[in-house]
Amino acid sequence: MSTKPWLTALDHARAAMPMVVLSGLAAFTWWLVQSAPSLDGARPAAKASSSPDYELQKARIERYNPDGRLIAILDGQTMRHYADGDRLEIDAVQLSARDLQGQHVQGVARQGQANGSQDTVLLQGGARVVATPASGAAVKGQRVDQSPVVIEGEMLRFNTRERVVSSELPVKITHAQGQILGGNLRYEEGTRVGELGNRVHGRYDAPPRR
Repeated sequence: MSTKPWLTALDHARAAMPMVVLSGLAAFTWWLVQSAPSLDGARPAAKASSSPDYELQKARIERYNPDGRLIAILDGQTMRHYADGDRLEIDAVQLSARDLQGQHVQGVARQGQANGSQDTVLLQGGARVVATPASGAAVKGQRVDQSPVVIEGEMLRFNTRERVVSSELPVKITHAQGQILGGNLRYEEGTRVGELGNRVHGRYDAPPRR
């Protein structure tokens, strides 16, 4: 009589064995499918991290042209690099760039962003750019005024390859000939030609023709 409970339990275990085996096979099959590479060999893309992969204090980045000439310098109190988009975020950014003709651009802002190649630098928060022509520079055969052009705004974008300063937000341009305000800007350093739009006003005294 004492063995009946054990026999009953054994019978239940035998009856449940096929379900256990099937469950185990199903779990193994699911794991195998998940672990196997796809037919095209591609794996699911890893989710991009919102955290920087490195951070530097009081850092400097220098950029050189193919001939080895220094053409741009980025300084920052703190620089954070994000693998997502290969971008830099910079606190207390300072920009210095000089082209082959000697024209010089300096920029400062509370915050900055740059892509991995530093082709484009975004200055945000009290942004200020000073563009100074090269000594003896001329445009279309005429020597240009050597006075610097000062551009100020909440956001300024500088394309280091095309040497263009632009903004979709209000800006102020100050020059020896006067001061002009506008709602947006595109300024080409090489030609010293600026295009302002959206409620442009101010004063500009054109230099006398020679």
